[in-house]
Amino acid sequence: MKILVTTILGFINFFTNSETLFPLDQHGKYTFSEVVEVPGMTRNELFTNGEEFVKKIKVLNTNKKYFSKDKENFILTNKGSFYVYRFGSLKKAIDGAVEYEIKLELKDGKYRYTITNFVFNEYRRNRYGKFEPVNGKFYPLEMEMTSLNQKEWEKHREVVFEKTWDLIHNLYGEMIFIEAKKSKVSPKEDVW
Repeated sequence: MKILVTTILGFINFFTNSETLFPLDQHGKYTFSEVVEVPGMTRNELFTNGEEFVKKIKVLNTNKKYFSKDKENFILTNKGSFYVYRFGSLKKAIDGAVEYEIKLELKDGKYRYTITNFVFNEYRRNRYGKFEPVNGKFYPLEMEMTSLNQKEWEKHREVVFEKTWDLIHNLYGEMIFIEAKKSKVSPKEDVW
């Protein structure tokens, strides 16, 4: 009996894996958030490092700037996006882009990141054969798709999960970066 229950629970976990991958906030949105301790760093240093990191994040196919900083409260926000692909019989093609919002809140010795509001924007080929976004086709990543699109949707969720963790690991590295101060080195005489 124990083996049967364990097997059934394993299958349920396997088929609903993507839903358990993403952490949910109180509103049911996929949200990655963590307070990271960085002992010995002031919030000004963290703000400088965070600003450099968050400024690099861009939204695809737009010239609009979403970056904002609040120096008084030490908060940085931006929007970013990346492509997700559909794999066909001959080659891969852009299926859409996933946009997200990132927020950094900084204090002495620690910071909190929040990555949320994942939205899928569908792409199609235009008459010239180039992929472009379809206007009005935005889907929150939490939304469930029909059974025809479910397999592709699950793959997109897995890609979003992996890319978000890559972003978080890059953020870890950038936030602890301390620039070496340039010091003047006086030439020494070579005395034999």
